[in-house]
Amino acid sequence: MYAKTKVLPCKNSFMVYALNVFNLIPSQEKNYKKYSIEAGKIIYSKGSKVIASGWNPIRNLHREIQRDYAVIVKFPSEKFFQECLDEAEKKDIRSLRENSTKDYIWTLYEN
Repeated sequence: MYAKTKVLPCKNSFMVYALNVFNLIPSQEKNYKKYSIEAGKIIYSKGSKVIASGWNPIRNLHREIQRDYAVIVKFPSEKFFQECLDEAEKKDIRSLRENSTKDYIWTLYEN
């Protein structure tokens, strides 16, 4: 078993927040659950964490497509965000997300 180490942000970096909003494809909930578990392992192993998630929006302020699910993940820096993407690609879990969600928007914000 590997020892867990805390990853600290680089000195000249800033926190990065990823906002994900999406809808689940009916009957694909099990695949999204698999993706969520595997992505969570990657996120936490890189010193990042899910800081909020929600579903069933109470108000839609625009007349765009409503997205029923939201997740916010905090990363120590954009470098760590990219490491998570690279690890997810290596573990080939992106197809689980792509085949179980639709109307997906993923946006990064700096703090």
